[in-house]
Amino acid sequence: MIAYRNSQTGYLIIALLVIGIIATLASTTLETIGLGHYLALLLLIMALVMFYKLSVVVERGVIVCSFGQGVFSKTIRVREIAGCRVVRVPWYYGWGIRLTPAGWMYNIAGSEAVEITYKSGKKFLIGSNEAESLREAIEDEMKKYP
Repeated sequence: MIAYRNSQTGYLIIALLVIGIIATLASTTLETIGLGHYLALLLLIMALVMFYKLSVVVERGVIVCSFGQGVFSKTIRVREIAGCRVVRVPWYYGWGIRLTPAGWMYNIAGSEAVEITYKSGKKFLIGSNEAESLREAIEDEMKKYP
């Protein structure tokens, strides 16, 4: 049984990447299109497919965070967690997969995250539009899988 499931769509990320794709296409003509244009389009389209959403699932003692179609994902066993709390994320931490002063972070939008503290002392942040519900689900799983 799934204790928690949420998918956030990164509308701003989608918009920026689509603008990049349109700008790249608009800057080319059949006479001027080159390898650089093809590479730029390929990278923008790949980024769009890989980072358009962030999904978080909490079930059976495991937290799985994945971007897009799951190319980039992170699995955390709740038995490795010492605690978690909701925190505010400064705008300059950005979106995507980031190394922040507080530790690695997966974030797609918004200013709230669940900060997970491992028993080793390391931290990991999961950005969420439902940070409080995510924290509660993680704490419930921690009780089931000590």
